[in-house]
This record gives sequence, C-alpha cells and structure tokens, in this order.
Amino acid sequence: MRNRENTGKALCFVEPLFAQKHSAFFSEKCAGRQGDFFVFSSADGAGRHDTAGFNADFYLFDTVTSTLDKAHELSLQKEMNAFATIICKNQTNGRGQLRRKWESLRNNLYTALVLPETYPFNTEAAAPAFGGLAAYALEKLGFDIALKWPNDLVQKSENGYEKIGGILLEQRNDCLVAGMGINLFSAPCDESLREDFFISAGKLKHFQNEDNQKRFFAYADNSLLKSSGEKCADLLQYGEIKDENDNFTAILGFCFALVKQIKLCYEERVSSCNPGTWNALCKRYLAFSGETVLIKDALGKDAFCFGDIAGKIIGLGQEGELLLSSEHGLIRIVGGSITKFKG
Repeated sequence: MRNRENTGKALCFVEPLFAQKHSAFFSEKCAGRQGDFFVFSSADGAGRHDTAGFNADFYLFDTVTSTLDKAHELSLQKEMNAFATIICKNQTNGRGQLRRKWESLRNNLYTALVLPETYPFNTEAAAPAFGGLAAYALEKLGFDIALKWPNDLVQKSENGYEKIGGILLEQRNDCLVAGMGINLFSAPCDESLREDFFISAGKLKHFQNEDNQKRFFAYADNSLLKSSGEKCADLLQYGEIKDENDNFTAILGFCFALVKQIKLCYEERVSSCNPGTWNALCKRYLAFSGETVLIKDALGKDAFCFGDIAGKIIGLGQEGELLLSSEHGLIRIVGGSITKFKG
C-alpha cells in the first residue's frame, strides 16, 4: 500500500448522507466534491486551527457494516494516508477478537485507523503497541484507562475493572487497519455479553459531563469543521444542541482529538526502532500487572502449551507476547484471554 502524498493538511471526506443528516455543520462548509464525498481542509492558510499540520485524513459515514470493512474497501480504491481515519455514526456488523460480534449501540465511537508501514506496526508487536498509544492518548484527553492484553480498553470500577472499548487489528491487501470501539453514551448489559465474560462493560467515565461535551463539541467546531472565512459568532453554539445528531458532533470532536494524540505520540515516542520505547508505554498502562490471573485457552510462544494457565503478569515481550510467571517458570503467551484466578 502506498500512502497518499503528504500535503501538510488534513482533509475531511464527508459522505453526502452524513452531510445531509448533520446539515448544521456541513451544508455550507463543504468546499467541493470528490467522487462520492464532499471534501474540505482542516486548516486555513494562517494555520489558526489546532489541527494545522496534522496530516491525517478523516472519512465520515452515516452507516457502515463496520469501519474496518470500510477502511479496507477505501484502501482498494485510493491511496490512503497513514492514520487516515474512518468514523461512522452507525455500525451494523461490528466484530471483535476471534470475529465475535461486537454490539454497536448508538451514540458510541466506532472508528478505524490506517496504520503506517513502519516500526512497530510491521512486527508482531503491532496490536499491543497500538493499544498503548490509545491508552496514552486517552490519558492526555483526561481519561484514566488501562490496557487489558491483548486488545481491551478498561477503566477502574467498584469491582476492579470494566471494559469501555476494544481494539482489533486486521491486515488485507498490504493495508493494516486498527478498528476501535469506545462506549461513550451506552454500554451492553451483562445479560448481553457472552457467557464466559470476565468483566462487565461500562461507559467512559466523565465523557458525559457537560464540560467534556462542550470541550469536544468545540474541538470539532474549531478544527475540521470550521472553514477559514467564518468567525466564532457565526458558528453553531453548544447551547443549541438538542438531539443525538448534536451529541455525535461531540463524538466527532473526541475522535479528532484522540487520533491527533495517537499520531503525535507515535511520531514523538514510538516510531524509533527501539523496542523498549513502545514496550515501556504499554507496561505503563497494562492492567493486572503484578497480579495472578488465569489465561483461558492460552497459547504459549516457546513451549507446547494450551488450555488454561495460571500465573502472575510481569510484562510484555519484544513481540508483544504476555509474560507470565507460573509454577512452570516464565511462559510467553501469544494467545488467550485474561480471566479471574480463583485459586
């Protein structure tokens, strides 16, 4: 996959159906039409917007089967810039680990990012490395998040942890894409989770607070959605929002800010070929570190082992494997699910 030429500007590609349903922002802001999209730039010539120089394109859709599917579809049609991001309002056939169905409730974030073809995304460590980046970016935005190996985003709760999101990496046609779902306004109840679930689902704490709603609404309004000729007084104000369409504007702003932080952290801290950099980042956010857990359906890297294995989590290996101290010594786990140890 060849990336689109770096233009120094982020572009926002807006599906006409999406623009129609969010007409308060898009009906008069789209600069032109490119194929099946309206398109506009994120920054004016003076670089007033805080996304100026942030070269990551966004593709906005109303309804897709999954953002992963849409990202791979677009990668076959055009050259995609690294960190190009798909965002949708509705996802009809989301999926998680082992192709399990992901329940895509309304008013949550469903997105997919095209990852660069550089270290560590060209190694086996791609999934945990991206998870560490996502946890770091969420912390920068004011949210306390941990990474439950291999691909869950969790937060502290009264019962330990609760899952607020998931990450799934898929590679097709030389294009590696990270799909991500985060519960913002709704979360599945325990009865709807699979029978062997370990932790309950929850909503990202404090996202629903009015101050955060205003903050991310303003981020959307002041970055990708504001054209260079507008003044603040001419923009839709937060106090006017009434329905879920406007809630989704705050979700858009949240996604824009999240992707910006992921990309900045990658470029500033992780893109070097030093394995210790991304590993230290992941270890900082690794849930259950130092605790004894049970790995269900475990698959070991160095030895022939399978089934359920108990041990203490002590970190991650250079290829993203989970390091487990057990009665059999150090075990490198490359597959399996962390569950509660009842010994």
